[in-house]
Amino acid sequence: MKNREIVLKLAWRNVWRNKRRTILTLLTIIVGCSVILFQNAVAKGGHDRMIEDAAATNTGHIQIHEKGYWDNRTIDYAFQPENKLINALKNDERISGYTLRVHAEGLLSFKNSTAGTMIQGVDPVTEKSVSNLHSKILKGGRYLLPGDRNSIIMGMTLAKNIGANVGDTISMISQGFDGSIAAERLTVVGLFNAGNQEYDQGMIIMPISQAEETFSMMGYIHSIALRLRSSSDTGVVRGNIKKHIDNKIIEVLGWEELMPEMVQFIVMDDVNAYIFDFILFMIVAFGILNTIHMSIFERMREFGIMLSIGTAPRQVMGMVLCESLIITILGIIGGLGLGYAVCYYFYVNPLDFSGYANEMAVLSINMLVVPADASMLNGIVTAMVTLILCLLFSVFPARKAAKLNPIDAIRHL
Repeated sequence: MKNREIVLKLAWRNVWRNKRRTILTLLTIIVGCSVILFQNAVAKGGHDRMIEDAAATNTGHIQIHEKGYWDNRTIDYAFQPENKLINALKNDERISGYTLRVHAEGLLSFKNSTAGTMIQGVDPVTEKSVSNLHSKILKGGRYLLPGDRNSIIMGMTLAKNIGANVGDTISMISQGFDGSIAAERLTVVGLFNAGNQEYDQGMIIMPISQAEETFSMMGYIHSIALRLRSSSDTGVVRGNIKKHIDNKIIEVLGWEELMPEMVQFIVMDDVNAYIFDFILFMIVAFGILNTIHMSIFERMREFGIMLSIGTAPRQVMGMVLCESLIITILGIIGGLGLGYAVCYYFYVNPLDFSGYANEMAVLSINMLVVPADASMLNGIVTAMVTLILCLLFSVFPARKAAKLNPIDAIRHL
């Protein structure tokens, strides 16, 4: 125990022998750790916000369909929700809202223009707890009201393509659930700008009561969309729902299956982040290697004398590793402190890209505010990887010091 204390005291003294070099090394570790922490926090915050924005626009975090609906998207795949399923959704505190929907495809006609469209029947009240399209209505229009019948809202691009505006009456023709012809004259009460080209170019939304009548649904629906309080609960909530349904008939899909293109984007973004993290970790590790290696080169005679008077090689190696450990731990503490401080600032004051809204809309990106969400796991992984790499990179110079020939080392100039 006493020998360990002596080695630790010598290591602490040696760390501060060359203060300038030690401080520069500490700064390398501090800046490296803080940048890694901040970058991962921005990536996590951006991904979470992207998922929430996409879920809030229309998709939701989870959808329940008849098995096969999501692959085919036709009016034929419908089901009747049982009371035990509805009660399970009502009683799950992780679910912030759910809504029943009817889906169909049809053809719109206005004056001399026609266009294909996706038709969605929604409950004007419960839909607001799942999607935020009610907040995307353009000036001069309104969202659907509970008493509406032949009223619809439609994407602004779709309206522009057929020349329709708020107050106009358009014709719609489609297929009913029972195979009949579904045709209606519908009044446009609002236009929405969802920020999603697919919705803005091809979607109309009508009250579900009207959709059930128009498409002869006979009590059937096509989907139940759920909004969760946290997207991280998706797997748990899906598992709970599956206990209350016939899994041979009904399917429960999470946002990963509903938005596979987003999953691919997140994976690609994570790969890029990991590459950048690796580069920074290498910079930090080589900084430690350089510091320890230069320290050993300058103290060759000292190590020769220590070895010649009976100091065990493992003690010399332990002392060098202790020096590396001290510098690394101090750097990690400083780096995490700075990193979390910066992340907190940008969590409270998120990165704002509103000035590039038009350019991002062209790319179908409506995520304009990105917070830096630094998790505890992010800090732990950053600290552990930095510590392990720095110690591994210190082993080579430490072994070199331990294996010195005392006579040659003492003669070293």
